[in-house]
Formats: sequence, C-alpha cells, structure tokens
Amino acid sequence: MKSLHLLVLGLLSLLSHNANGDYYTSIASLVDLLDAEMLSISYFEKYMEAMEEISRNVNDTLKQLENIAQEAEEDPEDYYENPINAYKIISRFIIDWQNLNKTVFDERPAEAFRLNITSLARDGYSAPTSDDLLGASKALARLQRTYRQETADVAAGDLMGLHYSENFTTNECYWLGRTLFAAGEYKYAAEWLIQAQVSLGPEPNVHILEFLAPSMFYLGNTNIAMYLNEELLAKDPTNNFGLQNKLLYAEKAQKARHLNSLENSASTSLQRSEADNLFDAVCNGDLQQTPRQKRNLRCRFVHNNVPFRFIAPFKKEELNHDPPVAQFHEIIYDSEIENILMVTEDRLERSKIGKLHNAGYSEGRTSQNSWLYFAKYNFLNAFWQRMEDITGLLLETAEPMQVANYGIGGHFSPHCDFKDYDVENDIYKRGNRLLTALTYINDVELGGGTAFPYLNLTVSPIKHSMLIWYNLHDSLEPDYRTKHGGCPVLVGSKWVLTEWFHEAHQEFNKPCGLEMDGYKSLKYMDSDCNVH
Repeated sequence: MKSLHLLVLGLLSLLSHNANGDYYTSIASLVDLLDAEMLSISYFEKYMEAMEEISRNVNDTLKQLENIAQEAEEDPEDYYENPINAYKIISRFIIDWQNLNKTVFDERPAEAFRLNITSLARDGYSAPTSDDLLGASKALARLQRTYRQETADVAAGDLMGLHYSENFTTNECYWLGRTLFAAGEYKYAAEWLIQAQVSLGPEPNVHILEFLAPSMFYLGNTNIAMYLNEELLAKDPTNNFGLQNKLLYAEKAQKARHLNSLENSASTSLQRSEADNLFDAVCNGDLQQTPRQKRNLRCRFVHNNVPFRFIAPFKKEELNHDPPVAQFHEIIYDSEIENILMVTEDRLERSKIGKLHNAGYSEGRTSQNSWLYFAKYNFLNAFWQRMEDITGLLLETAEPMQVANYGIGGHFSPHCDFKDYDVENDIYKRGNRLLTALTYINDVELGGGTAFPYLNLTVSPIKHSMLIWYNLHDSLEPDYRTKHGGCPVLVGSKWVLTEWFHEAHQEFNKPCGLEMDGYKSLKYMDSDCNVH
C-alpha cells in the first residue's frame, strides 16, 4: 500500500502545478504536454520492468518453496527427523521468507518512479487541471454548435465529413457528457450521454442516467426526465441523485399541467442571443455577402504611392468598401515567421479580455499570446516598414505587436477593437485604435476565420496574408459595423499577429473628415463593444 501511496504522491506532485488550467487555450502548449506524457510513459515502463523483475524472482522462490513443502507433506515426521531438513525449514522462515517480504515490498522502484515524475515539474512540465478538461469540453460543444456537427459523427472521429481520429470510447463519451453537464451545456451533455448509452447497449446504465435525467429536465423535457429518473431508481432504489430529483421533477410536471406551459428557468440564462446566432451563421457560411455586395470588389496590384512599390506592388483583395476591409497577400516571409515563433513560443501566456486596468480571463477568448516590441527585434524592421507602406499610417503610436495562438476550438467572441476613449486617462497620448492589421502566419485546415457579422463576411486565415480594416469613421467616431470575432478553429492550429494603429501622429497620413458620419453605424451599437 505504501508503494501505491508513493505513486499517487508522485502523480499529484505533477498535477499540483499549472493551477490556471491553460492547456486548452493554445495548441502550442499541447506540444509540451505530449512531451510530458511520453516521459511519464517511459518512467512508468521502467517502473513496470522493475516490478516484473521482482515478480519473476518471487515466483521462482515460491516455486522452490512449494516443491520443498510438497516433498515434506508426504510424511512430515519422517521428513523432519532428518536434522538437515529440520534446520532448513527454520532457516527458510528466518531468512528466505524475510528476504521474500523485502523483495515483494521493495519501495525502491516506486521511489524511483516518484522522483522521475516530480523531476518533470522541476523541468517546467505540468499536467492539465480540471479547468482544462472543462474548457476543452466546452470547446468541442462550441465546434458542434457553430459548424453543426452531429454528436454521432464527432464520436466516430469525423469532422465536416472527413475522418480525423479514432472513435470515442464509451468512457470518453460519458465523461464528456458529464463535464458538459457541469458546464451548463445541457443539450450537448444529453447527446454525449446518449451516445455513451448507445455504445453500451439497451440495458440502462446507472451512472449515465444520473446525469442524463437532469440534462433532459434542464432542457425542458420534464416527462422524459421523470421516466429516466424512474429507470435510475428501478436499477438503484437508494440512488441519491434519483431520490433528490424525484420530487423536483414531479412538482415541475404538476406546475406545467396547471400552467399548460413549461418554463425552463434553469436554462433561460444559457440561451444564446441573436448576436451569437448571427456570428455562428456567418462563421459556418449560412450568411454571406450577396452578389450585389460583391460586384464592385476587386483584386488588384497597388503601390500606395510608395516608390519601391511601383516595381514590387502589393496584392490587394477588396472584401468590403464601406467600411473598408481588405486582405493583402504575401506580406510576410517564412524567415520572419520563424524568427517570430522562435522568440515567442516559450513566452505565451493565456490571453485576457476586458478594459485595460481590469482585464481578466474569459471563455470568450481561448488563446495564448505574447508581445513583440519593434525596437527590441531588428528582424522586424522590414515588416514594420511593410505595414506602414500598406496602411499609409505611422507605427510611432501603435501598440506592441501581439502574437497569438488559439487552442482547442479556439475562438474570440465578437467584439470591437476601439475603446471607450478617455482623453484624460490616455497616458500614452496616442488616441483611439484607428486601424487593425491582422496577419495570418500559418494555414488553418478547417475553421478559424475572422468573421464580421454585420458585414456578412468571413475572411479565411491564409498564411502570409494581412487583413486590415478601419475601426473608426472618417470623423473618428466609432464604427460599430467593424464588430468582429475569431471563428472557432475546427481542425489545426491558428497563429496570428495583431497590430493596432492609433490616431495620434496620423494627421497628415489620414486626415479626419470634416463632417460627422458616425450615424452610419449607430444602429449596430451594442454592449459587446468597448470591452476589448
């Protein structure tokens, strides 16, 4: 038992780190997790090899002792009249059996395993937490909802009609359903629990029913919940879940009969807004720009009056005219991308969301990011100049460039890049965010686009390309039409660079308009803006 206790302590020492639960927020961090798993497997294999050696030695000793005992058992008195045999049985209990006990309960293999496991933490490795499991489970539900993926297909390892992985086991389906229930994702919790039951067969499973019944209840299906709860109590009459919920379900059903309707107050707070549904519809392609909206959009070479660009023009793809949104292709080189990744991969931290002084973690943004200061890295000088040439703006008052990597189902909820601008509290004296330049530095296999729900526009993350848009009207009033978000990454990893150009020092590059034109986007104003 003590050996087992040591093993548990070793594993817990690894689990005690990474208290923030950040693995699900970045694909890059999962590479480190794979390294930790491979090392853990090798350490466990060494432990099992040592235990197998002990088992072989013990079995050999037991066989020898058994042979001697069987020989003596035929005529014990005659056998032990021989003084040598009499000596040997006493010797065996004093020496052989004690050595056998020491061998069986040898703590050295378990201690070696514990030391190996704890060394992982000293080397900077850590294990996922329950927060990671919760975040990853919610990410899968988000992918199913946004891209309308059937649970049975995902359980079979299929995404968008393509086979990507092995089937989910019954246990994996059950735990995913159970975790989604804890997250309040009752629809997908019920579907995954049903999937677990289907894989088990027709005989109801008590553990599945414990969570499937309340999932149905919170979805408003009280009668089904009552039926499933009766099945649970039929299998386990003393089940605490079943007994506690029985009266609740009956009371709800009776109230529903009197009111002739069923209020589902428990799930009201979980209902998605029209804005959420609009964002999903743009991400999955249900809503797109009409041919009329696209007919004046062009792909062309531009030089922006930069002398060098007359012989090496930019490739510009117009995506929207009012407000202006464009994607420039082949803007960043592989060598620059490699340098950026080299200096940031080990410095990624979980992304925050919110206003400057009270930013915190949110499920609305599942990514990790780092920051690059142009003055610190000379290899960024050429890219700096390229951004200025593309936008026609100066980077003097811009923010440091953000490097971000998105995690499992990684997304960024719809938001506006401009802020509640307060002149008095603008300590950097750089004004509001005038323009956003978003550069994609890898290809994403499925999903991960940048969606503008009010423009019916989703931009694919094409490696080496830069997406730009103005966040403010010509009058420098906020343009609420530029509300945008990162669609969930369905398959692959997503790396992006973000640069925000500010108003200050742009007077000659982008003079403000002479008339107020903020009225154009006022009808799109909502509470999701001014929080980034």
